[in-house]
Amino acid sequence: MGVLDSFEKGIEGAVNGVFSKFGSKDLQPVDLSSALEHEIDAEAMPVGQDRTVAPNEYRIKLSTPDFDRIEEWGSATLADELAENLTKYAKSQHYAFVGPVVVIFEEDLDLSVGNFNVASESVQGNAVPVTVEDQAQDSPVLEINGSQYLLTKPKTVIGRGSGCDIVIDDPGISRNHLEIDISDAGVVARDLGSTNGTYVEGHQVPAATLVDGNTITIGRTRIMYWASSQEA
Repeated sequence: MGVLDSFEKGIEGAVNGVFSKFGSKDLQPVDLSSALEHEIDAEAMPVGQDRTVAPNEYRIKLSTPDFDRIEEWGSATLADELAENLTKYAKSQHYAFVGPVVVIFEEDLDLSVGNFNVASESVQGNAVPVTVEDQAQDSPVLEINGSQYLLTKPKTVIGRGSGCDIVIDDPGISRNHLEIDISDAGVVARDLGSTNGTYVEGHQVPAATLVDGNTITIGRTRIMYWASSQEA
């Protein structure tokens, strides 16, 4: 099975349940996967001899009936699945991003059922998914569930809410759970008043200065901290 087949199969697995629930015969999972794939390939731009930057924010405009059905099922969950699979595809194509990959559903009153449009842009973010080996080696890195994220801004918020810089699907994590603060004095993990707390090296802490190789636990998720991507 090729990379493209794997990508489309992953997307289909995520959204098949959605469309089976609301019975749309016009809008198919393969349509969404193909549209995202074509969009990222069409808009990826070389910015150097060995670096190609792809858009990281994708807006899918849907007809009112399709938009309402996705909202009813759970648009945030579906969007996260699409973003995760698109990130994997980008890694296979050696595309780099300037921020986290985000998929957003929007209603378009002019579209008929089964029709949709995809638009994309590059939006600078606090946490950049590592997809190529030559990404900056002087930024701290978090490793979460097999994926790595460069921390490129002074503050990075982690949680279950869609507005976080790094979104983790874990019921034990609060919507805004943890903040990573970077300053000249060091890198600090700071709990944001979460329900279940933040643990560094097994100890619950309101805040802790991180050192290379530290383990942070929130909910059921373990996060590894590395001082640079070279260490990771």
